Amino acid sequence: MKHKRNKAAQPFLGRQNRRPAKRSLRICKKQKQKKKLKKKFKISNKIPLIGKVARYDPQKNHFNLLKALSIIKSKNINFFCVLVGSNINHNNIELISEIKKLNLSNNIKLLGQENKISTIMSGLDLHVLSSSYGEGFPNVVAESMACGTPNIVTNIGDSKLIVGKTGWVVPPKNSVKLSKAIENGFKEINKLNWDKRCKNARSRIKKYYSISKMLSLYNEVWFNVYREKQIPIKQ
Repeated sequence: MKHKRNKAAQPFLGRQNRRPAKRSLRICKKQKQKKKLKKKFKISNKIPLIGKVARYDPQKNHFNLLKALSIIKSKNINFFCVLVGSNINHNNIELISEIKKLNLSNNIKLLGQENKISTIMSGLDLHVLSSSYGEGFPNVVAESMACGTPNIVTNIGDSKLIVGKTGWVVPPKNSVKLSKAIENGFKEINKLNWDKRCKNARSRIKKYYSISKMLSLYNEVWFNVYREKQIPIKQ
């Protein structure tokens, strides 16, 4: 089942007639949503809030993220993580057992299926996609970036291409390198360049993955097909 997404999660889907929001206004809105979400989870504004939006599936490799978080916790680094997606709940005995085994029960919240997913994405400091295989174009990466949330991804499918230099890319199935990337992200949060990173994440999606951009590329492809086949094009 696909997540339902409201308009706030779709700034890269061709809303071209709307005047772009000023950077300061958008950053303020994101900061407000972060505070709101942290208040909901009863954590301090100073504690990094990360999340992963993905169904429970071997492809998405939640255990890779859990192991990385366990490494971070062993260094006495405080954080809070929310997991969102189908079968991400307390009925998932396998997932709950792993969380308890790694002593992460107080650091992780299972939210299950969420309809207003953009409210979660906008409130995160970082979004993580720790997939081990099988990704094509992971929409959650583009969607969270469109909400101004930097990403940490494994180098699977188009994840690296989507993120560019706005986030962090690590090898799949490597919890040590994933933990290091998350630590590096934590160190940047609330620093001078953090707002710029958030802005660049959103801008990259708007620049390369808007509907108008994709339509233009499709038109170019079809034009080249017609030209190669020497099929007359009606003007």
